[in-house]
Amino acid sequence: MNQTVETILKRRSTRNFDSKMLKNKELDTIIKCGLYAPSAKDKQNWHLTVITNKQKIDEISQGVVDGLAKIGLERDPGFHVFYHAPVVIVVSSKIEGYSEVNAGCLVENMAIAATSMNIGSCIIGQTKYLYKGQTIQEGNRLLRIPEGYEHDISICFGYPLEENEPTPRKEKIVDYIK
Repeated sequence: MNQTVETILKRRSTRNFDSKMLKNKELDTIIKCGLYAPSAKDKQNWHLTVITNKQKIDEISQGVVDGLAKIGLERDPGFHVFYHAPVVIVVSSKIEGYSEVNAGCLVENMAIAATSMNIGSCIIGQTKYLYKGQTIQEGNRLLRIPEGYEHDISICFGYPLEENEPTPRKEKIVDYIK
């Protein structure tokens, strides 16, 4: 098996991070790998907000938790959307179609790159609930989303404190038409 396949099969979501900050070179490599993801018509119509400020990460997490509560989805006390990871990247896209697919490719490229460097990641869809607790303008200002763009997804990174074992893969979920 080649190294790329091994890395893909090894990749797991990390939910227990060391507070130590990533090295600049590691973070730059992860971001570069994300930016090399495919995008519809090669538009590359995304924007990344890289957050390493712990207070800002905590503020965003609390805003998401508050938004979840507004729609009746309570979290356990102390729940942190980003699992106290030292790096959060928010992905937004120009409002023009296929952005969810493009953002998915971008964050998975970053997650695989991180895994190859023994850095953990967790793709976070819950950041969209920030907007349940505040206006779009307030949320976009907090996440530094440019005008004409909208939030797609987030991903957090850090050094894992433990290794996650893969859950068994489901069976009988693939059909072939030949």
